Amino acid sequence: MIRGLYTSAAGMENALLKNNTISNNLANINTTGYKKQLTIEKSFANKLLNKINHNVKTIGKIGSGVGIDRMSNDFSAGAFKETNNTLDLAIKGEGFFTVQTPQGVRYTRNGNFTINDQRQIVTQDGYLVRGESGILQIPDKGEIHIDGNQIIVNDRVIDRIQISSFSNKSGLIREGSSLFKRGPESGNIFNATGQIVQGFLENSNVNPIQEMAKMIDNTRIYEADQKVLKANNETLGKAVNEVGKV
Repeated sequence: MIRGLYTSAAGMENALLKNNTISNNLANINTTGYKKQLTIEKSFANKLLNKINHNVKTIGKIGSGVGIDRMSNDFSAGAFKETNNTLDLAIKGEGFFTVQTPQGVRYTRNGNFTINDQRQIVTQDGYLVRGESGILQIPDKGEIHIDGNQIIVNDRVIDRIQISSFSNKSGLIREGSSLFKRGPESGNIFNATGQIVQGFLENSNVNPIQEMAKMIDNTRIYEADQKVLKANNETLGKAVNEVGKV
């Protein structure tokens, strides 16, 4: 009975954590370049059931619940939204924009850029966007055109926008504002093959219908585990208060 209490409680906690992740995904449906989070589950070790006699014989196993093993990121591409803004950029294919933040280099699929007072291309948070030769600096005058990831102003190539990727993207660590940082398990960094599309932004890859369906399923699992927990608690109470009197 005690095992039943713990198993049910573990199931409730697991469903609650999954719903928190789903809620965060739904809250970022309209966040440019957002990549949805996934919860990876694990089952706790099973316990063997044996006959209670001198000839020990396995008769089966009993589970002890599930839990969240780790969080993962879904890096599949989101749909493109046309804006016709010169510095709205989306990556078609593999790779991340490379930006310089006060905490170090970060990576993002959010290409909603602008130009600061120093004529540098920056994110909406003011982080500097990097090219293959350094920070992207734009001349005072001229129309900006992107061709093959090259920034061209007045028919002159200024630089190539740095598009980076990793041998193990699952090792990237999520931060706020659609940013990721390189983790110890992300592997080698290399120039990605993705091509920049000017005048477009990449939407979040969250499918609201799928996420809502997952939330409903998790809520039902939570309620079922809650009922099992209550039943186990009532049975345990009878065992203590009634059977113990005999």
